[in-house]
Amino acid sequence: MFTPKVEDHLELGIVLNAMFPDAARVDEGLLQAVDYVLHDSYFQRVELSGIGSHQLQTILKNRLDVCRVKNSYLAQPVIFREQLDLGSADRSVRLHAIERMLSCLSEAEAVGADMLELISGPNHEGSKCEAMERFAESILILSEHAQARDIKLLVEMFDFDVDKKRLIGSVENTVQLFQQFISSASQVKLLLDLSHIPMVRADIAAAVQELGPWIGHVHVGNTVMKSDDRRYGDSHPYFGYPAGENDVEQLVSFFHALLKTGYIHHAHSSAISFELICAAVDRPADLIANAKRTLQLAWRKFLREMGE
Repeated sequence: MFTPKVEDHLELGIVLNAMFPDAARVDEGLLQAVDYVLHDSYFQRVELSGIGSHQLQTILKNRLDVCRVKNSYLAQPVIFREQLDLGSADRSVRLHAIERMLSCLSEAEAVGADMLELISGPNHEGSKCEAMERFAESILILSEHAQARDIKLLVEMFDFDVDKKRLIGSVENTVQLFQQFISSASQVKLLLDLSHIPMVRADIAAAVQELGPWIGHVHVGNTVMKSDDRRYGDSHPYFGYPAGENDVEQLVSFFHALLKTGYIHHAHSSAISFELICAAVDRPADLIANAKRTLQLAWRKFLREMGE
């Protein structure tokens, strides 16, 4: 049986670099943002990157341990910022990307992270299958190092033609990656972001059903598919944004689909993190309140529809 409080059944987290986009630029700013989350008992996980200095790693790990909050390492910002490509046809480019991800794994281990999230490189229209195979080879190399550190490796599905235009940018490509190239015995799992499902033009229930066997972590957020809107694309506005695709109803559908796959289960706590991007006109506290209330509304509707 599920209870009315969503936090009783979901290990709720927050993608820090999205909510506090300027935080990673200065160590003190990052720590202040982390403290904001650590002192809110609603959250049990924080996801972040930009923790290169050893002093910062030591301070951060201590605060996480004391507050009993888990953390995930975000390698996506590194891949975007440095234009890394783990599936590049150029071996030197690919090896450089692997080395940078190994550095990220070291940072993740230093702060006690139990997950590392990464993405594929740009979409390769002409040689997609070969690029996917090279990407998988790189992932499996990284997976061995991640397993040695007891860190779960997560590959995030993005879009292929809207905004970030990634190689792993559709439900079909994601299924192909895991079915053909990623061993079922590996610790590599899928990071499924609700906000990316509209961008790949997929139905929520159908996408979750197809991807269910590999889901290892989940993000929830909003996205905009109206090209004339100022926040078009992977902008993660607040829930209820006028041109947005995701709100209470979509979260309810997502919960039902995750329940069917077994990701959500009354007997264990499932990890779900908010990913809302704080734009210049937004305030983090407003977005956090928006996310909490929207999730609670969706959870209660989900329970009513199940008759609980």
